[in-house]
Amino acid sequence: MSKENVSIRIFGRDMTFSVSPKEKNNLIKSAEILNSELENISDKSNALVIAGLELASRSLNQKETSPNKNSDVNFSKLIKKIDKVLEK
Repeated sequence: MSKENVSIRIFGRDMTFSVSPKEKNNLIKSAEILNSELENISDKSNALVIAGLELASRSLNQKETSPNKNSDVNFSKLIKKIDKVLEK
C-alpha cells in the first residue's frame, strides 16, 4: 500500500507522518481535536498528558454508551506514531 507524508502541527510542534491515504484524514482530524483540547488546558507543562487522558476518557465513555466497533479510532496506533516523532 502506498504511503504519503502528512505534516501536522501539535502544540506548536511540526511533525510529519508517513500514512496511507486511508489514514490521512483521520490523522488530520485527530490533530485538530488534540489541538482544540490543548487550547482549553491552563497547565501547559502537563497539557499533553491531561489532553490525552481527557480524550481517552471520552473514548471509553463513548464505547460504553455506543458499542459500535466500526467507529473506533485506533488511538494506540496514533499514540505510537506521535511518540516516535517526538523522540526525534
